[in-house]
This record gives sequence, structure tokens and C-alpha cells, in this order.
Amino acid sequence: MLTVYTVRRSRPPQSIDLSTIPLADLAETVEDICHHQTSVHLWFGYLDGWMLTPQDEVRIRPALRKFACSLVSGFPLSLSLAWKNEIETVYTTDPNGPSELDNDGRAVHDGNAT
Repeated sequence: MLTVYTVRRSRPPQSIDLSTIPLADLAETVEDICHHQTSVHLWFGYLDGWMLTPQDEVRIRPALRKFACSLVSGFPLSLSLAWKNEIETVYTTDPNGPSELDNDGRAVHDGNAT
């Protein structure tokens, strides 16, 4: 199951932080986690659909089905259709008040909660 945030969000506690892994190594790292873990939460950090190759999206998709996963995306429509099918929840408003979805003047990818 995948949770998508379109607003800034800090990493959930007790989650595996994959936001520091280089994109070239992300799919392999996720596959390793799938083979060795039974129940974890994966935090991808800021990730848009065009940041991954189609092959990497396919390799990461089993983790979306097996674990609770979260990511922040400024453009959730850029995610592949296969990933969109795994989305459980999309958060489009900041818990501290409403924001304009297109541009509220802040960088969505800085990872700092307000």
C-alpha cells in the first residue's frame, strides 16, 4: 500500500529511510529489503514518476504490495499507472492549514514538517 503526500512531510518514525539511497541503487536496495524483511514501513522521501526508469518501477512494485510505503511527490500524476493502482491514500492538504496544490510558495521536497 502506498501513501502519497503532495505537501511537505517528515519521515514517519520507525520507517526505513530510502530517501538517502542514490536512485541508481534504489531498486536493488528495495529488492534486498523485500527478501529479508516481513513487516516494515518504507519511506521513499521525494520521488516523482520520471525519476525512475520503467525497469526500476517494476522492480520496486512488489515492495508497494508487501509493505506500507510513503513518498512525497510534487506531481503524483507522473507516477506510473501500476504505482497508482497501489495508492491507498493521497494527502493534498497540510495539517497546519490549506495550501494551493499547484504552488504554495514552498519547496515540497525539503522534508521539513511545518
